[in-house]
Amino acid sequence: MSSKELQGLGKGVMGDSKFKNSNVHGSHSNMDLVCGETHDGNSEEEYLARVNWMHGNILTAQVLNRSHSKLKILEFDISTGQRKVMLVEEQDIWVTLHDCFTPLDKGGNRYSGRFIWASEKMGFRHLYLHDANGNCLGPITEGDWMVEQIAGVNEAVGLVYFTGTLHGPLESNLYCAKLFVDGSETLQAPLRLTHGKGKHMVVLDHQMQSFVDIHDSLDFPTKVLRCSLTDGSLVRPLYEQPFNIPRFKRLQLEPPEIVQVQANDGTILYGAMYKPDETRFGPPPYKTLVSVYGGPSVQLVCDSWMNTVDMRAQYLRSRGILVWKVVLCFHLWRPVTASRSMLQQNETDRLALIAFKAGITQDPLGMLSSLNDTLHFCRWSGVYCSRRHVNRVVRLNLFSYGLVGSLSPHIGNLTFLRTVILQNNGFHGKVPSEIGCLFLLRVLYLSNNSFQGTVPTNLTYCSELRELNLIDNKLDGQIPKELGFLLKLRALGLTLNNLTGKILASLGNLSSLTLLSATYNHLEGSIPEELGRTSLDIIHLMFNKLTGVIPSSLYNLSNMRAIQLGENQLEGSFSQDIGVAYPHLWYLGLVNN
Repeated sequence: MSSKELQGLGKGVMGDSKFKNSNVHGSHSNMDLVCGETHDGNSEEEYLARVNWMHGNILTAQVLNRSHSKLKILEFDISTGQRKVMLVEEQDIWVTLHDCFTPLDKGGNRYSGRFIWASEKMGFRHLYLHDANGNCLGPITEGDWMVEQIAGVNEAVGLVYFTGTLHGPLESNLYCAKLFVDGSETLQAPLRLTHGKGKHMVVLDHQMQSFVDIHDSLDFPTKVLRCSLTDGSLVRPLYEQPFNIPRFKRLQLEPPEIVQVQANDGTILYGAMYKPDETRFGPPPYKTLVSVYGGPSVQLVCDSWMNTVDMRAQYLRSRGILVWKVVLCFHLWRPVTASRSMLQQNETDRLALIAFKAGITQDPLGMLSSLNDTLHFCRWSGVYCSRRHVNRVVRLNLFSYGLVGSLSPHIGNLTFLRTVILQNNGFHGKVPSEIGCLFLLRVLYLSNNSFQGTVPTNLTYCSELRELNLIDNKLDGQIPKELGFLLKLRALGLTLNNLTGKILASLGNLSSLTLLSATYNHLEGSIPEELGRTSLDIIHLMFNKLTGVIPSSLYNLSNMRAIQLGENQLEGSFSQDIGVAYPHLWYLGLVNN
């Protein structure tokens, strides 16, 4: 939308404007949003893209910069006109607009105030659940395919319905997925509700019982069905166009042949080929017309009747001309490393690292001086990039750099990180919940810092996490039960914090856990029997307020090497055959119980 168009529109809606709210009896609030008014081409708010209402009479606006590489969601308080940035979506090439922003506000349930957002930060457009402040709570979908549109949300049962390309980039089907996964298991593949190849456009009924399926493919025209929203079974057909119409036969329409071409970077491109009739025009070669669309978000090649009835292509075919239709656009089906500019530079990772540096207030050793634009970020001190995924940061190791500052939430944009080592520094403030967006993270060392607040429950989305070291910080609150969903976790270090509450039985789900260290906290209650289901060989729980007896299930842990349970309020006694139960035990500490 141009500046002049916005100026004309803004007088009644937004942009140096007065927004009329009928719910407040004709009063007006000024919304501080001016798009397209700068002339240097660098405005971050050049285009007003979308406007939405959220629960609680909150107005949101999506604004784009001139190059379509950065989108911001702004939240407005309509009573004061104050605004704040709720979410920023940034790509090094192009941010694709969509209509998947879905506020959750029906019935005042646990989802109230949250919203669904679609992002391509992992290379394919997928759905993510965010809280009212814009923090990512975790993914709803994932994989090498894309979500197209949200068809509906049933908040009462926690399900979201959407169309996507899970069963092939040339098709579109309706799927159902859980709105929120509690972390007890990895994301499951969505349930497919439409049947038959081709394209499915759907409309859900308001009672969430059935849907209308508008279905077509290269081989047959549109038919309309009513289907069950439970399993996609047919309720009744509504319309089907017959094939025996005389003019269909006279047109002699032949579906194009779908072909695949592999690009230099390995990306599979799809083309539609309309071949002339060899009985009339002989064998090839033929005169050829190439129909190309090179822009974003338009898919010309798909398994749809619209390609069969492309009358321009069919007419040229009937005149002996081969028509080759191809889409040179990777937004619909592309690996993360597809684009050429991404091979040269990954802007998302670079900007995330710059934001990380901005949170550092002291760098006594000058270790971050290399973080500048004169040197490629993969050569910055402590930054390690992948060889397989070019220019993607996989390891951040700043051990004992003497850094002081806060940990930027932008670290959640380094989505290929496997290892984060920030121990022996002076980081303070909260551990950002955006770490939960690091779905590939395996090692997180934040020990010997001054982090405050609670242990982020969003860590449950780091389903690949093996080692979590939060020793010697100032964390408080309880050990989150969500840690029991990190099924690959081997080592958990919580010593020297201010944690309270109980050692939760959910930690017994961690069958791979070998080390549990929570000494010098304020933990109370009994040691749960469920710990006997783990693989613990070291357990350090000294200097707490634990009570009760030592659970007999711990005798099942025959690889136990060290037990430190001193300075608690435990009672009872160990079995006399402890040497048999623990043949590898070298330390046993039970003093002052």
